[in-house]
Amino acid sequence: QLLQKYSNNKNIHILDAGCGSGLVGIELTKKGYTNILGIDFSQSMLDLIPKNIYKSLELFDLNESLTYKQNVFDAIICVGTFTYGHVKTHALDEFLRITKDNGLVCFTVNEGIYTKYKFDKKIEDLSKNNSWEVLKLFKSSYIVNKDVQAWLCIAKVRKN
Repeated sequence: QLLQKYSNNKNIHILDAGCGSGLVGIELTKKGYTNILGIDFSQSMLDLIPKNIYKSLELFDLNESLTYKQNVFDAIICVGTFTYGHVKTHALDEFLRITKDNGLVCFTVNEGIYTKYKFDKKIEDLSKNNSWEVLKLFKSSYIVNKDVQAWLCIAKVRKN
């Protein structure tokens, strides 16, 4: 819903980073988005994704440098991967690199690692050096049955 609030264009080129079993892709498809690529670290998760959700799926570790060229995507969405023992803050630098100017980066950070893994500082630093403009940053429901929240952020990339 947050991505849709800032991008009405349903044809934008979206990367679902850490797509897991495809839950975010399914929701984006329901909202009319059609140009979605998915990457995830787990082949067993990728195998669970229904057909016709993503244009392509790739096995990839988000802690490594991404193989995409600069300025490829209009939006990156990353839900559920910034959590204990998973993807670290440097992935945000890669997201910025592969996102077009004025593109969107939308992600969640488990509240338990937000300061512990220095996501708060990374978000602030990227704002201070004008790499992006944070449009919204707030706590949201995350793992409802365990009463765990996450920080939900959407930022507009600034390259000029």
